[in-house]
Amino acid sequence: MVKCLGILRELQNSPNRENDDALILKAVMEQLQLQRVETALMTPEEADGAALEGWDMIVPMCETYPRLMRLKKFCASAATLTINSPDAVLGCYRLRMLEAFKNAPAVLLPPTETRSVTAAGPLAAPAFEGSSGYWVKRGDVHNTCSHDVVFARDMKDVEEVRADFARREISNLLIQKHIDGDLIKFYGVGPGQWFTWFYHDPQSARRLAFELEDLAVSAEAAAGACGLEIFGGDAIVSPEGPIYIIDINSWPSFARVRAEASVQIARRLRARLRSLESSRRTK
Repeated sequence: MVKCLGILRELQNSPNRENDDALILKAVMEQLQLQRVETALMTPEEADGAALEGWDMIVPMCETYPRLMRLKKFCASAATLTINSPDAVLGCYRLRMLEAFKNAPAVLLPPTETRSVTAAGPLAAPAFEGSSGYWVKRGDVHNTCSHDVVFARDMKDVEEVRADFARREISNLLIQKHIDGDLIKFYGVGPGQWFTWFYHDPQSARRLAFELEDLAVSAEAAAGACGLEIFGGDAIVSPEGPIYIIDINSWPSFARVRAEASVQIARRLRARLRSLESSRRTK
């Protein structure tokens, strides 16, 4: 029997989502058990002290750099499958994500520039027009609290966010143009296996017309650029028609679609394990 270990996300990286993050990973492991896979769950702290030998697949929701580097080193030497891979998870760190998107023509990102939080003097305003305001985002991990991504009306507000980042020892920030439109959350497994979406706030959504296939292609291109198989993210459908991808992440909570997502994710993981079993038989 093949074996799969799931590693939960760090609590500080699951703001207001601690339970949802744990529940989707638990649901996936339960689905795998029905498909003759031996499973176990560990907290990141438990995994830090555990011997990782003997697992055919490791599924990491954890996001901190030292843990991901330990996993990367171990799995490379042990030929253990990881989904998503440590490199893919690190690819969701915002500065890396920005670089990956630049090499993905199918991904339309709002105009975005980076700045050093520790730069001397006031930050230079971005080259793009910002009369509608900016989104200021920490340059490394995704949200750990409500003020890691902040709307700024002007550069004065940007400087206030910068000061907060400096107090928290965050080194870099992104300044991103605010795009008017409907904010959409999407989830996917693939490429090409399963995709779904919903409005962040159905009550305020204007329900601007868009092509679902265009959204799916852009989202999967963004996931592919980062190397993700299990992914979620955010997009803006603009009144003019273009769809902007504003975020992509590894192993989201899938909270609104957990039952369906757990089946689709388990199907993906089991297919990868079957490929591993097949390759072993032919050796």
